Amino acid sequence: MNHGIKKDLPGYSYLMMAGHICTDISQAAVPALLPFLVIDRGIDYAAAAGLMFANSILSSLVQPFLGMLSDRKTMPWLMSLGMLISGLGIALIGYLESYWAIFVSVLFAGLGSAMFHPEGGRMANRVAGELKGRGMSIFAVGGNIGFVIGPIMATAAVSAWGLKGMVVILIPVLAMTGVFISQQKHFIQYTSASNLKDNSLELVAGPKDNWPGFAKLCVPLFIRSIVATGIQVFIPLYWVVILMQTQKLSSMMVTVMAISATFATLIGGRLADRFGFRRVIYLAFGTLSPLIVLLLLIQNVSLATLVVVILSAAVYIGYSPSIALGQKYLPNQLGLASGITLGLTVSIGGICSPLLGKIGDVFGLTAALYVLAGIAFIGFIGAFLIDET
Repeated sequence: MNHGIKKDLPGYSYLMMAGHICTDISQAAVPALLPFLVIDRGIDYAAAAGLMFANSILSSLVQPFLGMLSDRKTMPWLMSLGMLISGLGIALIGYLESYWAIFVSVLFAGLGSAMFHPEGGRMANRVAGELKGRGMSIFAVGGNIGFVIGPIMATAAVSAWGLKGMVVILIPVLAMTGVFISQQKHFIQYTSASNLKDNSLELVAGPKDNWPGFAKLCVPLFIRSIVATGIQVFIPLYWVVILMQTQKLSSMMVTVMAISATFATLIGGRLADRFGFRRVIYLAFGTLSPLIVLLLLIQNVSLATLVVVILSAAVYIGYSPSIALGQKYLPNQLGLASGITLGLTVSIGGICSPLLGKIGDVFGLTAALYVLAGIAFIGFIGAFLIDET
């Protein structure tokens, strides 16, 4: 069985990446749709931020529990069901007129994401065999690729067919759901073989969970989530309201940020292997506040775009090292660690986004972004609490 795992590792690692892509396509569509919803549905900034909240709140509450459950019982079907629910939630948006109906649909999509990530992160760790860093890096990049494709698909579909065109998101989702369903037996086999190996190692080495170290890691991860969600919500709106660009160009900024994030995720893992986890995270948080302030001082669209590219890279360069470090802290709770580092710490930004949206409504987008710069500085301080091992 172990020989089979080593032989099939690349294929199954990339399969997990593909599932992550299809799940996060749905999540990534939400910020790209906000400018269209603001104009076409007449919602305000707080309501737009509220949709990010809807995409995150249920996911935040459910994911840690699903992670703990997956540590006790193998449930690979959660990945297939999660992908399907997430896609359906976004596809329905174009057929709903009421803001609260849209809110519930986005909430539904968030639930699907919550179902996929804990089991997906746990399974990615298992199929990686001894190559944990490589396997988790491949899985994490899947999320970034999803956030590249999602806005492109959303912008193209809405531009061509209106908001109802979002139904096209179901094409890749249904295809990948079918593939995952066909592989259920193999997922169970991988988990069973890995569990046997883990049990034999525990008899010899007895790995312990480092909860204090994990808790320290979560502090900057929570801050990073708030900053990441903040720029996803406000950068497209900033392009329309402050820089006077079109809705299409503002939505495409989500894709620009996602492309930058993808390369940063790949580079971040390599930098962490060479220089250490903490140094990479210090570098990321040390640049966030200055970059946000610099953006607010620039009126040239080209220069502003360059700053946003660097800003997005700074937000994501510590992403995959944080996931791997979190699983290293909790070797006996991989599902829970994945549910928190891949889910809860990401979703917390959506929970806080309505408050930032309210600041934007009352004091303007510029004020909201200055507040975001202050929050990023708090994250820089929190990064110093992280243990290297």
